[in-house]
Parts: sequence; C-alpha cells; structure tokens
Amino acid sequence: MTVSPRLSLTALRRALARRLDPDRGRPGPIPGPAPAPPPAPVADDPVAQDDLDVQLERLIRAITARATTLAMDGSFYHEVGPAVAGDRLEALSAEDLLAAAFRPGARLLDFGCGAMHSRPFIESLGYAWQGVDYLDSVSSGVRDEVARLGDAAVRFYDGRVLPFADGEFDVVWAMVVLHHVQHIDLSFGEIARVLRPGGKLIGQVAYLEQMQDYGTFNFTPYGMKVAAREAGLRLTRVEPKHDAFVFLLRRLLITLTASDETPFNRMMGPDGAVHRALIETGRRLGLDIRTINLLRLLFCTHFVFEIEKAP
Repeated sequence: MTVSPRLSLTALRRALARRLDPDRGRPGPIPGPAPAPPPAPVADDPVAQDDLDVQLERLIRAITARATTLAMDGSFYHEVGPAVAGDRLEALSAEDLLAAAFRPGARLLDFGCGAMHSRPFIESLGYAWQGVDYLDSVSSGVRDEVARLGDAAVRFYDGRVLPFADGEFDVVWAMVVLHHVQHIDLSFGEIARVLRPGGKLIGQVAYLEQMQDYGTFNFTPYGMKVAAREAGLRLTRVEPKHDAFVFLLRRLLITLTASDETPFNRMMGPDGAVHRALIETGRRLGLDIRTINLLRLLFCTHFVFEIEKAP
C-alpha cells in the first residue's frame, strides 16, 4: 500500500488521538477478573506504526507550516518582553543564572529546600547554603535527616514569617516551589525582606503545568512580575523551559502507566522539537529574536526567572 508522506492536519490529529486514547467512543469495559490487553495497532494505518514522539512532531510541524502571521496579546509583549532575551535564542537555565550571580562570600537561602537535592550544586558554586521549608510539607525522612545535620543546616517555619534577619541573604533560590505557596504576597514580602539590597531571587516555576504535589497558584510570567512588584522587587529576566505539548503528553503517559520511560523524553526542554519548530517558524515569519522567545514562552509549562531587589 502506497501512502502519501504528507498527511492532513486532521488525519494527524485523529491518529494521535487513537494512539493516546484507543477506547475513545467505545463503551466502557465490562468488569472482569483482569483488564483486557491493549488493542493492536491498525495494520493499514501508517501513522499508527510510528512512535508517539514522531506523531507529535509531525502534528506540531503541520500546525506551524500554516503560520502566516503572529497574533500575540499586546500586554504579553509589552509587560513581559523587556525581561526576555533579545540577543540570543539559547535558553538559560536557573542553574546558569545562579552561577552568574555568584560573588565571593555570598549567602544563599534555599527556599522550600525539601530533601536538599540542590545543595551539592549550590555549594559547588561557592555559596554558603541555608535551607528553609514549610514544616507541614516535608516528609519524616527529611525531618530525620535535618535532625542529623543539626538546626543550622535547615530551618522549618510556619509558611508565613521566615526565621531570618532582614537582608541576611545575597540570593534566594526557589526551584519549582513558588507555585506551592499558599500566601503569595506574604511569601514574596518575606523573601524581599531577607534579601540584601541588590540581592536576587532566582528559580523556576510552573506556568501551564497540571496540579501536582499540593500545587496552589501557578504563575504566568506577568503574574510573576506583579507579585515581585508588590513586594518592591523587579522581574529582570524570564527564560522559556519545557513546552506544554511535550510536557503534558509525557505527564499523561506517566499518569496512566506509572512509568517515566516515555517516547517523549527525548523531546523535553527548550532544545526540543517543539521549540525548534517555533524558532524556525519565527524566522520564516521574519520575527526578531525577542518576539521568537516570547512565542516560545507563551506555550511553556514552566519558565525560569530572575528577580532583583533594588540596591
């Protein structure tokens, strides 16, 4: 059977839906002693023979191939644009920003440090590390480890008032944690208080990610700017991270299979296929670098940020 290599957008979408939800439109399963095996691929369906990552990449390219112009919200461009890189398409990570912010003798507060996974990297940069976390959110294992290390290593608090003096830290590190706070204004105000003048808040936060692990308030890039401004801080840098299409389909598979080995893994991050397709589309449309980066940021589940306290 000869198949045209160019499939319609509708055919691609239907094929992707069939693979992700093969029982769509069928009656629910009859209760029995064991679940039925998954349906076999349709032999004469050319898309069904491909891996899911290939299907998704084809779908994204079919969509971006239709691009003729860019219809972007003006507020997004004007409010967030100044914090987005206009001279490079390489997306910096939170770790990149943290390394660039280091100064000899700098003290860092790991806000929401959890099991202290970031500590070795942070100390390898030369920072004096201090952890803090909300007491009710940490596991008994973490509490036992903190007890072993002593009170100086990690401090627990009530989720409201940080147990540190004004201006005690040069950097506050908030890695995938701010969308778990319950009191946004209060938390940002406390972070601002413990930062020295000229200090920085650096990290990564959820934007279009689904709820997980007691998530409360996901941030838009503009929402991050507003929260910082209300605390007397200034959003100075925003970098795109995982695109929403790959991240959420990967998370869907993980949710339904309890395995993080998915065909989408290779597509994750700002160097993945979706970001490449958006960059190529932006270039074809004649967009400048800042606008291309804004287009990428618009469809991310997470973004990297840097926020400064005035000197």
